Amino acid sequence: MNTSRLTTVLGLVFLLAAGSALAAEPGYVDLEWIVIPGDADEIQDIDLGPILMSMASDAEESGDDALAEALSMIKGVRVKSFSVDDDTEAVAEEAVKKIQAQMDSGDWKRMVYYKDGDETIGVHTFYAGKDLVGLMVLVYEPGDSVTFANIVGDLDLGTMMKLAKRIDGDSLEQMLEEYEDIDGVNIHISTDDD
Repeated sequence: MNTSRLTTVLGLVFLLAAGSALAAEPGYVDLEWIVIPGDADEIQDIDLGPILMSMASDAEESGDDALAEALSMIKGVRVKSFSVDDDTEAVAEEAVKKIQAQMDSGDWKRMVYYKDGDETIGVHTFYAGKDLVGLMVLVYEPGDSVTFANIVGDLDLGTMMKLAKRIDGDSLEQMLEEYEDIDGVNIHISTDDD
């Protein structure tokens, strides 16, 4: 999977959507145990729980009601992504198997499953009663990259899908850069060019 495609997937994941406070939330999936290999060429490690209210407030102040509404639904976004090669393949495979087993054995419902050769894409949802409160996305292309993303909150897919159409990967990265200096925020996006 090329970098622009991965960035687009992450942008969608962010819009469809940390820490210990979220662990008690239904729809939360612990991704902290996934150790991103230090020798991966491309790494994206994002924890947006602490800044979502600030981002929603900023969007509302700037008159972007759709963005403010979508962001106010989300309590946390956790993304872990890294490039996969011969040295990192075993780490990726182990993490993919563990997350897939968790999705298949719990109260998660499969929304999307795509498999083309070894490439796998899975989107699972978690409901509290009739309310969507969790979204888990897994994108894995052996020999290229793996991405895990968990979004927690009072989610409305219709609102977030409308918003996802408006924002591309570049504008997402630009938006995140504004919030990197806030205490408790973990945003790490690197490539082999860093």
